[in-house]
Amino acid sequence: MIEEKHKKIKQVPKKLKEFFKNPKEVISFFLPIIIAAILLIPLPYYVKLGGGIIKLENKIDIKEEGKNGHFGALYVRESKAVVLTYLLSYIVPSYDREKQEEITINDEDKKNYDYREKLYFTSSIDAATKTAFEKAGKEVKISSSKFLIIYIDKDSKTELKVGDEIVKVNDKNISTYDDIVKYIKESGDTIPITVKRNNKEIITNNKLIKINGEEKLGIVISNEIKYTSNPEVKLKFNGKEAGPSGGLMIALTIYDKLVKEDITKGRLVVGTGTIDINGNVGEIGGVKHKLLAASKKKADIVFVPFDNYKEAKTIYDKNDYKFVLVPVKTFDDAINYLKK
Repeated sequence: MIEEKHKKIKQVPKKLKEFFKNPKEVISFFLPIIIAAILLIPLPYYVKLGGGIIKLENKIDIKEEGKNGHFGALYVRESKAVVLTYLLSYIVPSYDREKQEEITINDEDKKNYDYREKLYFTSSIDAATKTAFEKAGKEVKISSSKFLIIYIDKDSKTELKVGDEIVKVNDKNISTYDDIVKYIKESGDTIPITVKRNNKEIITNNKLIKINGEEKLGIVISNEIKYTSNPEVKLKFNGKEAGPSGGLMIALTIYDKLVKEDITKGRLVVGTGTIDINGNVGEIGGVKHKLLAASKKKADIVFVPFDNYKEAKTIYDKNDYKFVLVPVKTFDDAINYLKK
């Protein structure tokens, strides 16, 4: 048995020599591997691969809830481009490509981009919860407020890191954005900023840089506000269902579960749009893909942000979609339409 193995091993160089003597065999063997490797080379683009609908009544649980209205959040499937998907974007009508710099902030890497998108998503859910509870006349209170670093310019002179929570500036406690700006201006050449990182408070040293003629730290800060509500809201979103554009529809779903009136009236109501703590609906991307998904799922009503309506109406008319397209500026606009 061992001798047979040794014989086979000794024959390998001979077989390889014979194999490489035949150019056709070499080409036919290696060409598919080379092509496959080339097609998987990453490119500085993102490709939108089509749209879909997340059924929200199954994603949101509220204690003592009443109904399960038919609400859905429109979304776009998106991935980092490789040569294959980039080429397909010129052939497949439902594929669209975008340059990486159109999605990320300057030289932001994917890890920081994903962190920022996840934070935007959770902030959108919190804003949706606040809006829905207040409009339904239910109890909702702020439980925490954090100022988090979500981007740092490559030219910044700072010891801060993405994900840091700002606690103090120049040894003074902060509670608003204005506090941060004020205490930075009051500091000297070196600005001490206390942050919470990995559950520990540390002091970082930072200097201002010139951006577009103004002196700034070169960072972007997000205020994460969490709420407690009565009744309690439990969410069942997974890590892939990230992005703030579902805010409006999440707010409508929560509201529907809190009030006695059936605002869907048996209709499939879907839509897209960010939402802030004041109930304002903001602009989104991927309108074409989202409207196509709504049509395929036979939606009755589709809400879109007012700022996207012109683009959406052009696509709607071109494809002769059958659903009702409704532009909204605020959460109240959507509620008032459904109650008509």
